[in-house]
Amino acid sequence: MKAFKRLVTFALVAALSVASAATVFAAAKAEEKTAYTFTYNKQQVKVGDAAAAALKKLGDYKSEQALANCADSSGTSMNYTYDGFYVITEKVDGKNIVKEITLTKDTVATEEGLKVGDAPADVKKIYAGADANMGLYTITLGDTKLIIDCGIKDEKVETITYEYAPVKK
Repeated sequence: MKAFKRLVTFALVAALSVASAATVFAAAKAEEKTAYTFTYNKQQVKVGDAAAAALKKLGDYKSEQALANCADSSGTSMNYTYDGFYVITEKVDGKNIVKEITLTKDTVATEEGLKVGDAPADVKKIYAGADANMGLYTITLGDTKLIIDCGIKDEKVETITYEYAPVKK
């Protein structure tokens, strides 16, 4: 009888361990990032989002400027300047979206913690898989590409750009 109770207890502990491990794995998968996102004043936006909704989340901008789009005749791109970054919107496939977000000051940072003024060593540590070429670091996740410019001398982060780069299907 004791052996039977031990066997049942062992089986129960093993089943609970497997269930616990599966729950932890499922939670980790759920938190896996599918794109790089930018958070400002506790509001998260990403390139590719609808422009109107993203601009509303980000709040009041300091200035706006129309940019001529020579690449095609779909219309005009817009540049919205905030404190420490700017947002470029344009029409893609008939929808006005956030095309680019560029961080220009150390008052804002990526969700991973990188900001303007950081060293290239920080870029390599935070974005270990980034391609490096003459002070320019690029890494893609889903439909977002991060472009981190450390200058031609590769001395410090000068700008960080989130760029909409849809995956070709």
